[in-house]
Amino acid sequence: MSKDKPSIERSRGRPISIDKMSVLDAAMLTFWEKGYEGASLTDLTQTMKISRPSLYSGFGGKADLFDAALVRYAKTIGSVPLVAFEEEREIDKAVHIFLSASAKGNTHVNYPRGCLIVCCATSTAETAPKVRERLKYLYLELQKRLIKRFDVETGLSAHISSLQRAVMMIDLATGQAIRARLGWTEEELLKDVEIRVRSVLGLA
Repeated sequence: MSKDKPSIERSRGRPISIDKMSVLDAAMLTFWEKGYEGASLTDLTQTMKISRPSLYSGFGGKADLFDAALVRYAKTIGSVPLVAFEEEREIDKAVHIFLSASAKGNTHVNYPRGCLIVCCATSTAETAPKVRERLKYLYLELQKRLIKRFDVETGLSAHISSLQRAVMMIDLATGQAIRARLGWTEEELLKDVEIRVRSVLGLA
């Protein structure tokens, strides 16, 4: 296994089952709400509706469970803005959709506010090398896909590179997540989207 590409499927080398995914979703929401340190094993087992032995046998412990939750989030809820960005043909609309979807996801009534990765995982990365490795991988994967989308555009100004645009997009989404966690509403986050789009496109 490459150091730069952590294993996405863990559970002793076997793919995670559908039932296990629903249990993992419960853990993901608990970590998202309380953070890694704040989510106790009691919190986790209660929301997952499993025993501690089942948690250890199924996921290998709290740290491995958190890693699996990060991957689950990145592949599901956290991927919505990126997928929308990649599917939109017009680049200006694609950037707008990415930032709008990010604002909506960060303030969705059915989920904790903000972003699991930005608001919860980054605070753990300093003291947890595995978390830091996972976040770096997820960041670079997101950056790579954004760059790939920008690279095929021929009408963009040349003074901003695809890498710079990708980093700007991620930074903007990160800022949205922080503001959402602090109580900003979706409407408030959307107020500056237009100028952000122009900045990314090099029009501002």
